[in-house]
Amino acid sequence: MAEAVGEAGVRELVAGWLAAERTGEDGPGGGEPAGGGWAVPPAAGAVVVAAARRLAGDGPPSAVPEGLRLVAEALVVDEHPSAGAWTARERAEAVTWVALLLHRFGEDGVTMLTAELAGQGEPGVGDPGSGRASAG
Repeated sequence: MAEAVGEAGVRELVAGWLAAERTGEDGPGGGEPAGGGWAVPPAAGAVVVAAARRLAGDGPPSAVPEGLRLVAEALVVDEHPSAGAWTARERAEAVTWVALLLHRFGEDGVTMLTAELAGQGEPGVGDPGSGRASAG
């Protein structure tokens, strides 16, 4: 029961953060994010999963704390402009690999993924093998 309450609490907290960033006619949460949303082009779920997996490198994604999975789902996967068209399996895999990116690189992991998906990745910058990404 405590785990369910914990998950609900995390979801509520994240929803509050997202609502605070949105504006619109319907009040908080009624419009687009104030900064224009996540600046990545639409992409198939398989493309996002492959990019996140490649960036995360080797390792057991099952070792990621559940809290990071919830953050990855709410703040990255759910916010992707194409997420509504992905299969349940693609969404679950994206959550797993994005959570591993967060676990290994913190916010830099999302920055790396964003650059990869936008086709703006720079060799050696944010590259897991370069040692130039922070371990958030």
